[in-house]
Amino acid sequence: MARTHIISWLIFVVFIHAMTELKCQDSDFNAKNPLEITPILSGNFGELRPNHFHAGLDLKTGGKTGLPVHSVAPGYVSRIKISPYGYGKAVYITHENGYTTLFGHLDQLNDSIKRYARRIQYEQESFAIDVSPGKLDLIVKEDQIIAYSGNTGGSGGPHVHFEVRETDSEVPRNPLLFQFPLSDQKDPVIEAVAIVPLKPESKVEGRSTTQRFRVSSGKIAGHAQIETSGEIGIEISGYDQQDGAANRNGIFLLECFIDGQKYGRFVADSIPFDQSRYMNALIDYEHYYRTSQRFMRLYRLPGNSLENVWFKNNGYLNLIEGQHEVRIVASDFSGNSTTLEFTISSNSTTTTKTREDNSELIPWNIDYFYESDKYKIHIPRGALYDNVELSLNEGENTLEILRRQIPIQKPFSIQIYSPEQRKGELIGLMNSSGKVSRVLVTKRNGNWLSAESKSFGTFGLTADVTPPVIRLGNFRNGMNVSNSSVTFDIQDNLSGIEKFEVHVDGKWVLAEYEPKENLLFINPMEFTSKSEEQHLSLRVVDMAGNVATFEGTFYKR
Repeated sequence: MARTHIISWLIFVVFIHAMTELKCQDSDFNAKNPLEITPILSGNFGELRPNHFHAGLDLKTGGKTGLPVHSVAPGYVSRIKISPYGYGKAVYITHENGYTTLFGHLDQLNDSIKRYARRIQYEQESFAIDVSPGKLDLIVKEDQIIAYSGNTGGSGGPHVHFEVRETDSEVPRNPLLFQFPLSDQKDPVIEAVAIVPLKPESKVEGRSTTQRFRVSSGKIAGHAQIETSGEIGIEISGYDQQDGAANRNGIFLLECFIDGQKYGRFVADSIPFDQSRYMNALIDYEHYYRTSQRFMRLYRLPGNSLENVWFKNNGYLNLIEGQHEVRIVASDFSGNSTTLEFTISSNSTTTTKTREDNSELIPWNIDYFYESDKYKIHIPRGALYDNVELSLNEGENTLEILRRQIPIQKPFSIQIYSPEQRKGELIGLMNSSGKVSRVLVTKRNGNWLSAESKSFGTFGLTADVTPPVIRLGNFRNGMNVSNSSVTFDIQDNLSGIEKFEVHVDGKWVLAEYEPKENLLFINPMEFTSKSEEQHLSLRVVDMAGNVATFEGTFYKR
């Protein structure tokens, strides 16, 4: 009993030392709260998101927009990116200490940044811009209001996305490493554990399929020990929470010990953007595809190049016969932790079992090509995370490529023979009912149409010949524009809206587009006051080149 207490105390000391080392390495930069309210998180750094790790902190704004957003340190605005998608309206501030902070999903920019951005928008005649001001163009003081919180871009509700990046490499760092003032007294939660047979002869509880177990009070519910044989892997499902919110966020540190020796570690401290999609290799993607529940692998697939994970023997467990103690510790940055302990009873007498079929495998580390009279495919080396059984079904008008529940790191190319050159023809991804669920950006090269896709499934040709739809919001012919924005509803039935433009009396006018609400709006300040009638024209183009137009008149006196 005394020995157990000593071991626990030593583990605690090592953990506190590691956390102190992480906290102190960037002590010269204090990432203060950019809001004027207590910081409460709806999302944290490293949280598992669709196809990526979350690269910053999502700060709640109480469901409101328009809260002042402050610079956390002196610097200069080094980038302004405005888009209907992604981070929406985003401001980047570069600081002298080698870091850049990013603020996303903003509603309005402060007057000087707004003037700069608006000038570029009129020069480029585009709402969407990505511009890098010079060091002396937009100097920012510490605590200066740089913008106001919003819900722009790919935001699911009002909040501020806050990032800290290394300026030179643009690698995102966990803002908690920079003394971000977050209150957190909640322990992480381990919900379930999965034991995975990794070889054909391996078994868990007598079965050759993954077995999942619910966790309760730090133990596996209803199991004193788990019977295994052959090579196995361990997966964990869990989450973390911070004070003030019930959002299920990501776990900062996850460690696995086998018989007291560390066997694996994941830490959400720094994740480069070019590695973020490897999140699909870290989780059991097929299980997530079926159930929306993410189990994090404590073993490494061959094609997983994540740098912030470490596994002894890549996490593949070849346990000698007998009982083995497993301890998994989930910790947050504040030092709160939860421990799961269980016993694996290994039977090492299994015989080697070979594959029973002669199906062809696509190696993850070799380029794969397929070509027929109607289709061409190229899956590049490193697109897959592991060897995958080949499955190609060529139908009369479709080609099924592997399965949608197989994740992919980088896009593969598909070409479809189409000599007729129909208007608006595109390559589409079909759903289980045979209808187009999504179209791909498609190009023509002679008699072939080509596209790239980041998901497998069934592909075929479709045509988008229907123009977008323009509906009036509050605009009425002959109306007098006052202090309210002029609004339109714009939608497209298939390929999506590629661009839009508004002209008044032949001159381009800035309009903003919010795709979540299909809303296009024009701030009244963009109109010139005149005594005579003014003419407005709106042009909307979809990805297939179909065009919709609207003509109207108004007054602004």
